[in-house]
Amino acid sequence: MGLKDLIFNKGGIGPSLSRRETIERLNPLIRQHMELNLYYNFVIDHITDPTVAASLSDLQKVARADVGKMMETVFSCGGVAFNGVELEPVDYTLDGDDDAMLFALRDHEESFSETIEADLELDHQIRTKAILNLVLTNSQKRLNVLKTLTKRRRRPQSTA
Repeated sequence: MGLKDLIFNKGGIGPSLSRRETIERLNPLIRQHMELNLYYNFVIDHITDPTVAASLSDLQKVARADVGKMMETVFSCGGVAFNGVELEPVDYTLDGDDDAMLFALRDHEESFSETIEADLELDHQIRTKAILNLVLTNSQKRLNVLKTLTKRRRRPQSTA
């Protein structure tokens, strides 16, 4: 948190993204989060360990709420939020055994977390920044769970 945030933490003193810019920034993040959720759903449905599936399923409750918070922010800016209607679950599958799926899911979560971190560098309005910080915190919690789940597993060798 910068000095400006500490001193002027009410009302968003200084330049910040416009409503239009906020909508333009959030809709791709909403899409990426929905795509990530589809990968989680695939792993939950296809992993052989029911304990891992239950753990991932519990994480998805918060992830879906995070998507809703970002969508609500778009609506409050007067925009139309990306709704995911065009996303087909069959397009979000992961190949391989349990180890391969968990490492692939971890890679997708890391990518999402990095995207949110980069977006937080912009001058978002304070409420948008707060929501993105929450989304980042929850992504990092999921990432920590995935790191724990993959700690004793072997990452499959890339065939590329």
